[in-house]
Amino acid sequence: MASKPKQRIALFSHPRTNSNMFTKLFQSQPDIVQHTYPFMPGYMWGPDRRLGYKAKEVEEMYATLKTNYDTLTTQQSLDDLERAFGETEAQGKIPLTKEHVCFMIQPKVIAKDLAEYSYPEYSLKPLVDHKLDIVATSNSDSGDSDLPTNPTFVPDRFMNTLTPIFIIRNPMRMIPSWYKNTSENFGATTKDSEWPFTATFHWCRILYDYYDDYFKAHPRSGYSTLPLVVDGDDLVLHTEDIMIQLCDLIHLDSTAVKYTWESGDPYNSWPAAAAPDDLKTPAVKKVVDAFGGNVARSTGVVRDAEKYAKPLVLEEERKKWEETWGKDVADDLVESVKKAMVDYDYMMQKRIRPSTN
Repeated sequence: MASKPKQRIALFSHPRTNSNMFTKLFQSQPDIVQHTYPFMPGYMWGPDRRLGYKAKEVEEMYATLKTNYDTLTTQQSLDDLERAFGETEAQGKIPLTKEHVCFMIQPKVIAKDLAEYSYPEYSLKPLVDHKLDIVATSNSDSGDSDLPTNPTFVPDRFMNTLTPIFIIRNPMRMIPSWYKNTSENFGATTKDSEWPFTATFHWCRILYDYYDDYFKAHPRSGYSTLPLVVDGDDLVLHTEDIMIQLCDLIHLDSTAVKYTWESGDPYNSWPAAAAPDDLKTPAVKKVVDAFGGNVARSTGVVRDAEKYAKPLVLEEERKKWEETWGKDVADDLVESVKKAMVDYDYMMQKRIRPSTN
């Protein structure tokens, strides 16, 4: 019997795409060890902080959390991730990481692509690949100078060892959900510089294109399709179907996936909230609950029959947004949805499709 190819799984996500549920479904895989959100804590609270929200709520959280993350540079985050991968593989296990792509993009790329919004170019020293994962690695191609530039700050060598899976979601669901949570917890508005940075699938698309070109030039033995794309709504509506197809494509046992689980505490089970209990102020707990509470407290995939009862129509959604947040916000959300839809539609054509409707 042929041995399974070694792999390192990367779930490349965006906020509000059902990515927490995605990682939950992988937790039942006995050979997988998860190392999620390697770069987000440092992005938000570390010395290389690049979070654009400056509202009172955010500054108060920063004052609380910065002491816990005052040494978590982006370089340290990379070193920690590489070390964790190497240790996982030394144990004969498969490492899995999940990160929102926007928190991995090179600041120069962001500033260039958002020049029309005068988005600032944050300072970030080039990262050094200390190769702390080379304990039992494979698929360690160094890259190809003829390929498009890797848009992230993570070294090519490490990025090219990963098995990339992207998760996206209809912008008519993702964008209002993101606005609701950030406005209520970060004091965010659609006029902030951070808004065009996060209300988009542009970063997912350019990283997808990087990998698409890379694997065309360097096909990986045993993998018929890379990179892979999953739609977050497909994952809710056709959970077992999508997971069986995905597991088959990446050589995992689909029968090991569990679709129900024990309810948990979001403050302990959500990796992005990794901070001592005395730093988890009411404001911090409110954020954790907003972004991770539903999945943590669930006992299985939650399917809202009313939410998915009929196809979304932008003008109908716009009326709901205007009733909730007013005309100006609704207009901005519509504009953002239209822009994001271009990249979403592009990636939807690449997704793992439900075998039944």
